Amino acid sequence: MVGTFFSSTPDGPTYCTASVVQSPGRNLVLTAGHCAQGLAGSSQQIFVPQYRKGQDAAHQPYGVFPVQRVFGDPRYTRNSTGPDSDLDSGFARLGPNSRGEQAENVTGGLRLTPTPRWTSTVTVVGYPGSHNTGQQALSCTVPTSHLAGQHQLQMKCGGFYGGTSGSPWIANYDAASRTGDVIGNLGGWNGGGNLTGDDWISYSPVFGREIQDLYRDAVADRTPVRNPYQRPSDSARLPGAATTWSHARHLVSADFTGDGRDDLLTIWSDGEVSLYPGDGRGGFGAEQQLARAESFWKRAVTVTAGDFGGTGKPDLMVRWDTGKLSYYEDFQASGSGPEYTLGAGGSYWKYASQITAGRYNSTDRSADLAVRWVDGSLSVYSGASPSGPGTERRLMDAGSYWKYATALSSPRPAGQDRSSLLVRWADGSLGSYATTGTDLGKGTRLQAPNPSWTDSAMTTGDLGGTGRPDDLVVRWSDGETSLYDGVSGDGPGTWAPLVNNG
Repeated sequence: MVGTFFSSTPDGPTYCTASVVQSPGRNLVLTAGHCAQGLAGSSQQIFVPQYRKGQDAAHQPYGVFPVQRVFGDPRYTRNSTGPDSDLDSGFARLGPNSRGEQAENVTGGLRLTPTPRWTSTVTVVGYPGSHNTGQQALSCTVPTSHLAGQHQLQMKCGGFYGGTSGSPWIANYDAASRTGDVIGNLGGWNGGGNLTGDDWISYSPVFGREIQDLYRDAVADRTPVRNPYQRPSDSARLPGAATTWSHARHLVSADFTGDGRDDLLTIWSDGEVSLYPGDGRGGFGAEQQLARAESFWKRAVTVTAGDFGGTGKPDLMVRWDTGKLSYYEDFQASGSGPEYTLGAGGSYWKYASQITAGRYNSTDRSADLAVRWVDGSLSVYSGASPSGPGTERRLMDAGSYWKYATALSSPRPAGQDRSSLLVRWADGSLGSYATTGTDLGKGTRLQAPNPSWTDSAMTTGDLGGTGRPDDLVVRWSDGETSLYDGVSGDGPGTWAPLVNNG
């Protein structure tokens, strides 16, 4: 689904790179904003996916597709080095080929996907206009990183000369299904490269709300109209380096300060416990140390927060390395109420690998427990209280695929009165289940497999002040920590960095 542009016929010099993206009309390609501006000023432009030099239109692999209309952000200035370089993305609507086929029907299409973090592994495919006598596509699979001083990504791979502008940055490519997640395009600061024109370093805008708005304009075939652009802040919202945060073993979100805003409780691998007060806007205040290193919290195996006592204040449920299951009532920064033991040391709770509290069989408070056991079975306990963990319902039997679940959490997306069960699998993929106390519900994949997920920690809470716990915090394996605003059945939400890696 990657190709290049020509004037009239598929011969002579190529012009930029583009990729087919999934759309209702099955006729959209993604390119750079400066490429879209060039297309808008020309006539009889064509897009040739998987271009082959020396072949006429009839013998190109999928034919050629005329460019009918282009869509770019009106605030973007060609090859800018200012904040508007963040907007260097564009779309072109294509007409059918000579056989009456729409591009996506014959090539497949990439999923336009919000950039998930600074560090991802992508495959970048483009058509260099120089140093490329065969006019062949160049492909490179590389890690991304943060472009210092800009709200943009960078990647390093030689050979990306002029003509590769617009090249898709593809994560999770699946050749069998002819799709993948496009999380960036070659463009951005100075049109996608440094001022000296080095071919080995390239840039990309971050895909967020701006490109989603532009995509909707293209789908609706309307002229984009925009308010002045405000660049998002990339400043770290949590103190400390990524190397430090790689030791954050447990993350728990709830209102531990009693100010009506959810906070972030962090239990470190050495037993230290830190609290970061939330500001209700996705940011956090200064660290408060609740326990020093080498405390008994080092022995916590899985931790979650709920309202088991019905007081409206968060209770902290802990499964310890002895097999003991207990919770601390009204756990607050200033101290907690009594500890209730729901399972003695050495009990069957030693086989509980992950526990998360949510509204599964209830719609008024988070007093139900989803438990994944070491044998691969999955249970929901309805109505945990000081007298016990509640009534168990087995949703999956021993030996099931749930033995590959490595982390659980309980977001409550917009429009739902019950919690979803969010699960991270051993291959790094992320899924969501509309679970009740009696039924597991249908599963939806929110993120494809990703090695960076395989040794991470996560929690969900109301960190953006929406009144519902639909924000996801992820501490990645390298310590980079991210906030995703608005978890839903369609994806993990809009990304914002909390701790930058590099």
